[in-house]
Amino acid sequence: MGSAICTFSLNKIEEVFYGKFKEQSTSSSAWLPVLSSKVPEPRPGTCVNDTQVLPDSVLNFIRGHPLMDSAVEHDNGKPIFYKRDVIFTRIVVDRLEVDGIQYTAYFAATNNGLVYKIIEWYDQSGQVHSNLVDVIEATVGEPIRAIEISARHKSLYIASDSVVRQIDLFMCKGRYESCTRCIQDPYCGWDRDQNECKPYTIGLMQDIMNVTAGICDSTIEHKIMKVNWGQSIHLPCQIHSPDVSTVIQTQGPLKWYYFRSDKSSGFEVYPKRDKYVHTSDHGLVILGVTDRETGRYDCRLGSNTLFSYTINVDAKTCSAPNESEFRKIYSDWCHEFEKYKSAMKNWQIKQSKCLVKQQQNHLKK
Repeated sequence: MGSAICTFSLNKIEEVFYGKFKEQSTSSSAWLPVLSSKVPEPRPGTCVNDTQVLPDSVLNFIRGHPLMDSAVEHDNGKPIFYKRDVIFTRIVVDRLEVDGIQYTAYFAATNNGLVYKIIEWYDQSGQVHSNLVDVIEATVGEPIRAIEISARHKSLYIASDSVVRQIDLFMCKGRYESCTRCIQDPYCGWDRDQNECKPYTIGLMQDIMNVTAGICDSTIEHKIMKVNWGQSIHLPCQIHSPDVSTVIQTQGPLKWYYFRSDKSSGFEVYPKRDKYVHTSDHGLVILGVTDRETGRYDCRLGSNTLFSYTINVDAKTCSAPNESEFRKIYSDWCHEFEKYKSAMKNWQIKQSKCLVKQQQNHLKK
């Protein structure tokens, strides 16, 4: 089960309808193309001045041949977008021009109240590309029954059985928290000075075609984390979207990279049972940090950095003990444990004495 978005040209549709018809001689026969000599005149499907004068042979042919032999090919030989385990119920399309380039925005509504926002464009070589830029929670839990675009109000109107919502087409600041996602939406652009996403105007950052690697690196907040030797630490990498897996599939992959220093080349961080754990929310857990893990860790979606962390290990405050230090620490711990056992025994004795006194007082009454 799934859904796909495809486009078709009128020329391709007319080409199929002017092609061969398909027929089935009997209920057990295969469907085969009809010979041109068997097609009556005027050809079914062509325009005539008066349909009342059509001969019975044409009407009977139309009734018995509802199928064409060829299928209508969709544009560019592939769907614009497809998604498994999702049922699209409605779709609307908007066209916009940004810096001289035409973009087509598809808003596909689903049976669970989500709206998928897909952008399509052609590059300089004429190749078509598409990208899922957002998934909007419109009427969560209810199928979307109607969806319309108002060019006048620059809004998307969405209706379910019990809800009607108006969503701004240029909803940028409240929608995209990171530069990486903001610059891929043709309605929006990233403001370097104020470090926020805004409705696009000339001067704001954009990279809809995803051709400028590292364009958002200067906007990323590099968080410095000081950790003790042997400590385990979690580095989050959250993507705010109702369908994170599809966002990663279309814009990703999402990977962690480690850099020993700013000048060194990084390498991908793979899961390792006793050292690195990739969490379900795409974060990274580093177990038992040592001097070897000192450096920078970047979470990247495709070629764009989402989060960056620099880990500094404080080896002086808590370094690995040698054998004599270990024995002393172990001895101190054992001594403390003996004190704890002695205190626990004394408390139990007092508790038992109190219980005996309570029972005696109860008997006297």
